[in-house]
Amino acid sequence: MSSITSQPSNFDTTINVTRHQIVIVGGGAGGITVAAQLLRKNSSLDIAIIEPSDKHYYQPAWTLVAGGVYNIEDTIKDEKDCIPAGVNWIKAYADKFEPENNLVITKDGQRINYQYLVVCPGIQIDWHLIEGLKDAIGKNGVT
Repeated sequence: MSSITSQPSNFDTTINVTRHQIVIVGGGAGGITVAAQLLRKNSSLDIAIIEPSDKHYYQPAWTLVAGGVYNIEDTIKDEKDCIPAGVNWIKAYADKFEPENNLVITKDGQRINYQYLVVCPGIQIDWHLIEGLKDAIGKNGVT
């Protein structure tokens, strides 16, 4: 982690830009785990997670819900309670990447500069993309 301490030449120095050493796009299991592991190695790192949701859905447990081992309610937590202490939460949608400028631009126009970027936005469930599935869920054994 000692290589993260120096500021690279392409680290944006313009006004109205938020700067962080490490920016993680996605506050799901992947993003939370990366942030926690990095902080364990170096607690002085400046880390931000860009995540729009107030709720954290622990999707790795969903197969256990289907198997009757877990209750669905146990897989849902408040996002603020999942983000490791010391990590900055930017509650916004990542909309655009400018890797040549080390920038992430959010849907609401925030410009976030980084030295290192981790992209793990997770999945977007769109049942309607499979014709007939939305109406079939809960019927005839479709779960």
